[in-house]
Amino acid sequence: MDLSTFIAQLLGLIYVVVGFGILADQGRYRALFDDILRSPHFMYLSGLLSLIAGFLIVTFHSIWVKDWPLIITLIGWLALIKGMLILVTPKIVLRRARFWLQRMQLAGMLTLVLGLILGYFGFVA
Repeated sequence: MDLSTFIAQLLGLIYVVVGFGILADQGRYRALFDDILRSPHFMYLSGLLSLIAGFLIVTFHSIWVKDWPLIITLIGWLALIKGMLILVTPKIVLRRARFWLQRMQLAGMLTLVLGLILGYFGFVA
């Protein structure tokens, strides 16, 4: 199994489960994310984890081709940038996060669709 397939399986599984979770119980996820956004400790930890995950993907999976592995590379760059923003300018991230908190159903659907796409390429294709 190559790295692209492994990461697609891992992220696909996570995104499908979280997407279904958001759609099944939006109130619980809204409260969870709201608690995280109110806590500087959790914000710092989430920024650090995002920075680490993004760095690992960018370092070990920098594949710039016109094919599905590009999705993983872009996710890595977005995670790296998100982690930096959370750690350096958390207020900007808080505004964007509150935007998505008001649109939990859309966030859940987008997360689920991205998970299904990655799951397809990781497990089926």
